[in-house]
Amino acid sequence: MSDEPTTDSVAEGVTLIGAGTLVAGRYHLERLLGSGGMAQVWEATDQTLGRKVAVKVLHPHLVADDSFVKRFRKEAIAAARLTHPGIVGVYDTCSDGTHEAIVMELLDARTLREVLDERGTLDAESVRRIGLRLLDALEAAHRAGLVHRDVKPSNILLCTDGRVKIADFGIAKAEDSTELTRDGSLIGTASYLAPEQLEGQPVDGRTDLYALGIVLYECLAGRIPFEGDSSAAVALARLHTDPVDPRRFRSDVPPKMAQTIMSALARDPGARFADAAEFRASLLFL
Repeated sequence: MSDEPTTDSVAEGVTLIGAGTLVAGRYHLERLLGSGGMAQVWEATDQTLGRKVAVKVLHPHLVADDSFVKRFRKEAIAAARLTHPGIVGVYDTCSDGTHEAIVMELLDARTLREVLDERGTLDAESVRRIGLRLLDALEAAHRAGLVHRDVKPSNILLCTDGRVKIADFGIAKAEDSTELTRDGSLIGTASYLAPEQLEGQPVDGRTDLYALGIVLYECLAGRIPFEGDSSAAVALARLHTDPVDPRRFRSDVPPKMAQTIMSALARDPGARFADAAEFRASLLFL
């Protein structure tokens, strides 16, 4: 990947930050790792401590939104208090008048999104292992009062040493206001959002369990349980229909695993697993 980001990597009108930028007088941006609607993620050097880090820098149009930045900072600070082997560590938050950023641990890893795009599906035991490790992380976060709200393959890291980590805790809650609706239109991806998110209802840990259910379903079936020609069509399907059993698309999926995932995908939060520990127990004893 080139050190110089290209204009087609983000939405039109977003000003890109170049390699060599110094954020907060400390973090020297070196290589663009990824970019999305909210931010860019850079490999950088912490010039104070002399270590490599990942720096997530908000796009300028979001920096200009004071209410967004306040939520971003608040949730990032809360996320920084989370210490768990399954959660990407947050080291610092910084603001220098031009940039708003979160500094995280840099990992030798690929996103689950990249792996699924390459392989299509994963074997059942790998899916089970990934699910158990993510549920450990979600349980810790929920106990600390944090709901991720944006569990999806691009936020799940598969490390080369076998670890599985979830990224963007806390900042996903801040991003929620830009993810759902604006002026009556659905924006962003709706592929992993729970029905209560789509309806603007209160969310809790069961919302994350629903999203994880979709992720595990996709890992097994090679497709998400709800598809459509547009984000609105996907959302509508999720609100009014039940998912098809993943064994319809892949006959070798263990029945108990399919049942576990289908339970996580109940439209009514009250019909899902009560918490991550209950989901984990069902997945553990297949």
